[in-house]
Amino acid sequence: MDWRWKEVDTLESRERWNEAKSLLIKNWRQKPNDLKVIIRLGFFCWYVLVEEGPLGIKDVDFDELENVLNEVTHFGMANYMTNEDFLWCFGYMISLFPYYFGEYEYWEEKGISMLKLAYELCPDEPVYRYSYLGTFLNTEGKLKDEFYQVHAVLEDRFQGEGVLSEYFKSMWHSCRVN
Repeated sequence: MDWRWKEVDTLESRERWNEAKSLLIKNWRQKPNDLKVIIRLGFFCWYVLVEEGPLGIKDVDFDELENVLNEVTHFGMANYMTNEDFLWCFGYMISLFPYYFGEYEYWEEKGISMLKLAYELCPDEPVYRYSYLGTFLNTEGKLKDEFYQVHAVLEDRFQGEGVLSEYFKSMWHSCRVN
């Protein structure tokens, strides 16, 4: 999927969180079945909630973000549970911070199962494979080949300047495999 969205990317990169949120929500209300909008909106809400402290994000209605995140998650789960991009992105977010979605153990397991489904649908996609295999304990050393495959596709896979693209490029650029 092409993650670029010039208007949203610009707002996000300038940390104009409320304007980006409003634009994303407006687009979702206008095009509720646009998968790119669903994923970008869900990721945006998750990112701002997760990074609020480290980035010093203020003047944002965090309750609204959490409500929108839950709404878009449930909508996506009702409509896109066979789409690898939805399964991967939401599975990643859910497995990493399940408490934003509800009961911790249930949602952690749900996130991992979504990553597994994305991987099963596209077993040769390095990002899906690495994300799923990374959920297992004690796999750091075993993921070296997968890590290098992910690293090789980062710039092409995550084009754009928005928080989704920048997050994944920075996450995997900063990782080191022993």
